[in-house]
Amino acid sequence: MFKLIILLIFVIVAGACSSTKHVIIEDTNGHQDIISDTTEEDGEQILPPEAYYNFLAGFLHEQSGELKEALKNYEQALSHDRNSLFLLSRVAALQAKLGQLNKAVETMNKLIEIAPRPVPAIFLLAEIYFNLGDHEKSVETYDRLLSLDAGNVRAYLNRGIALLNLKRHDEAIASIQKGIDLNPENPVGYTYLGNAYFDKGDLKKARKNYHKAISKRSNYEPAYLKIAATYIKEENFEMAKDTYKNILKNINPFSHEALFQLTQIYVQMKEYDKAVDLLENAFIQNPRDLDILFRLALIYKETKDYQKAIDKLKILVAVRPRDMRLHEYLGYLYEETKDVDKARKEYEYIISLDPENIDAHLHLGYLYARKEEEEKAISILKKAITIDPKRPNSYYMIGIIYSQGGDYKKAKEIYLTGIEAVPDDPELHFNLGIVYDKLERFEDMVSEMRKTIEIDPDHENALNYLGYSFADKGINLDEAISLVERALKIKPDNGAYVDSLGWAYYKKGLIDLAIQHLKRASELMPDDPVIMEHLGDVYINMNMKAEAREEWLKSLEMNIENKKLIEKFKETGFGDPEMEDRLKDKLEEYNKKKLEDSEDLPKEDVPPR
Repeated sequence: MFKLIILLIFVIVAGACSSTKHVIIEDTNGHQDIISDTTEEDGEQILPPEAYYNFLAGFLHEQSGELKEALKNYEQALSHDRNSLFLLSRVAALQAKLGQLNKAVETMNKLIEIAPRPVPAIFLLAEIYFNLGDHEKSVETYDRLLSLDAGNVRAYLNRGIALLNLKRHDEAIASIQKGIDLNPENPVGYTYLGNAYFDKGDLKKARKNYHKAISKRSNYEPAYLKIAATYIKEENFEMAKDTYKNILKNINPFSHEALFQLTQIYVQMKEYDKAVDLLENAFIQNPRDLDILFRLALIYKETKDYQKAIDKLKILVAVRPRDMRLHEYLGYLYEETKDVDKARKEYEYIISLDPENIDAHLHLGYLYARKEEEEKAISILKKAITIDPKRPNSYYMIGIIYSQGGDYKKAKEIYLTGIEAVPDDPELHFNLGIVYDKLERFEDMVSEMRKTIEIDPDHENALNYLGYSFADKGINLDEAISLVERALKIKPDNGAYVDSLGWAYYKKGLIDLAIQHLKRASELMPDDPVIMEHLGDVYINMNMKAEAREEWLKSLEMNIENKKLIEKFKETGFGDPEMEDRLKDKLEEYNKKKLEDSEDLPKEDVPPR
């Protein structure tokens, strides 16, 4: 019986040796590595039965694609025969496939030491170094190989790609050209040479070599794809589209790269209908290709056709129920459609799969805050802080919840805690400055705004906030104007910033400039009550009472709860604004809008203007 088992194993090994297979892995540069699945071994040795069992089990697992189990069995078999060239080669190959590249290097070095013909092992070692990103070692190893086998075409080509990754373009081109000289009929060499010129920035020579590759093999898809890439680099999107269409029509109708690159061009050019039609037709031809369905969902999300995006994602979730990426997108889409309960379920499910998923905690906390379940929201967000105390978003959101509830002291404390963890985050200092303003700690507010600007000189909100705050108090007016002007250089059409500048000019007594800027601000933000109130204030200063009354009434139409303006309206002798018919009509609308807006938690407190 034991002899029969040995014979069976011999037949399997002989069959495997009679047809050497290769695993080819190609990266974005077109680099390919070849892992030989067999290494010839001399001599015979009688081993314990468990050695043969583990080899046979490993072989069967590998044939079934169960690589982790195969590696475990091969390693157990290797423990009985530590110098088996075949087992060492299999262990190294599987370690490389499974991403255990450092272990694969150790295994290959041992194999090279004892192998009578080490060229295949050296080749594999060079590939492993390449995949580790150690391109210097990869080049050195190819040089070692070529000293033993000067006619190895693949070694010259792959050596060239390793040199290309080191940006040693001329050496890369020379190495690849040597490989081409040894085998001028191989399209791979010309494609690699095209890649070298592409990386060097010589797109014409790159395209010339890709066409040479096609002349050697008319249906060689990688060369067509790279030709399209040169057109994209040149922003010649029409030629790129034509090339991808040609691939899908005449070369490979199931080419993922051509399909998705063509889709991306359509999306970039806002031709969403064409992108959708392309993917829908591709999915009809290949309904098992779920990546197409996912791309469709992303396009529907991009075009804000949220229900269609949700429908596509739900199909994917039915097939891949534990794919967290799908649940993240669904959660986002339910948020956008204001289906808070479904969104919460998605994020809760993600947390059940990955309790340390901080993004899911942040979204979930936000959703509970929208439902005015503040304690639950804060509890979840504090959990996010324990997961990653250096993630500032958690502190922002807790601070906003406290601020909206009027608890500015707690908001201050959470921002201070956040600053201890992330001292150079500008938003934490900015939000703390706002809280100090609410607490009427003006100097502390100024200090935090200055700190924000020190960290981020282009923080337009802080520039505007501080500039407006100075203007509103009538102090540091030259600095106030300078600060707001800096904000406007970043966003010249921001109505709030234009209003701040107009208000600073008014406080400085530059009335004509003030009116000019406030009118422009009103054009940019025609429904903003603050701008209307400011215009009214300037008109009163100019004794233009009719104009002032009109601007104040328009402001109150937008914000009927502005008690200070109501009193100012009365004191100026304009009567009781709440008795105006136009305000009575707007009061109900305003309250309704306020109720709707209360469902949304803003990302940051609103700065004064």
